[in-house]
Amino acid sequence: MTAPAWLERLQMLAARLPQYGVGPDLAGLALCDLWGVYRFLEAVAAGVEHGPTP
Repeated sequence: MTAPAWLERLQMLAARLPQYGVGPDLAGLALCDLWGVYRFLEAVAAGVEHGPTP
């Protein structure tokens, strides 16, 4: 069984945004918690990609 695409993207986001410190904790989180972390990092990444708000 392969991992859903969002789990792979979560790992990439955790590596790209190490200042949030979630990388080491990913293995110990439940699937619903991983989803929340994913959504948070996606929002942060969207802000990072678009730069600061004027």
